[in-house]
Amino acid sequence: MFAATCAPSGAEETGRDFPKTLIFDEPGIDDEVSLPTIIVIPQEGGNETDADFELDKRLTTWLSAQINIGYTQMPRPAETHAEGWQNASATLKAVLFSNQENEQLVSLSLIREFGGSGARQIGAMPESATTATINFGQGFAAFGLPTALKPFAITGSTGLLVPDRDINGSVERALISASLQYSFDVLSNTQAGQSLPSFLRPFIPIVEWSSTLPARGGKPNTLLAPGLIYAGEGYQLAAEALIPLTKQAGTHAGFIAQLNISLTTLGLHILARPLF
Repeated sequence: MFAATCAPSGAEETGRDFPKTLIFDEPGIDDEVSLPTIIVIPQEGGNETDADFELDKRLTTWLSAQINIGYTQMPRPAETHAEGWQNASATLKAVLFSNQENEQLVSLSLIREFGGSGARQIGAMPESATTATINFGQGFAAFGLPTALKPFAITGSTGLLVPDRDINGSVERALISASLQYSFDVLSNTQAGQSLPSFLRPFIPIVEWSSTLPARGGKPNTLLAPGLIYAGEGYQLAAEALIPLTKQAGTHAGFIAQLNISLTTLGLHILARPLF
């Protein structure tokens, strides 16, 4: 979460506010909800539409819990639409390393997908799975670069998904994701950016990239997602195109949009702090 009046993801750990990314998890932790994330993917016979919901809650200053659930509606040729809930999942994320001066943040996530909790007709897998990822963020302002380059930052995640059982060839999958982002707010805090129009400061142009590769060999599922984030005070609006780079990712471009709100903005001040 990137905002001026609430603790953003990573804000307590680094001098850089890393915004919430849309197609993979950001490295920071916070108290926030995404209500919702909408994904539309064109397919033969119509659009697949997903509405995903997420709750993030800090347990301590370095550990958070996250709950995800979503609802999918997808077309079937010559049939009525198939729809239903996706498998629910829960995440524990721990901050492993942070350096405010160098704008660095590293965290570890353990994600548990609960197989069978979703509807089979929309592709929810019957087996549970566990994913472990390492997440990182790095701002460029610490590198002594020219002013125009200091607002850049990169975030990324890499990990492995392991199903409990191998059903119908559901093997381990390697996950690799990254983003390149440019913060006009960071630019406005430099001498060269003091004349920047105020309406530009909340905007963060971003490009995300994500690839899933079967660990035992196979073709990758790879997406490119260019877009724009508006980081308001206590909330974030974001929208990105979803451009498939491989056939496994689809044949038509879609889009994803998200509204993310801090618990403080929702008036839940008692919950907008670490529990322990």
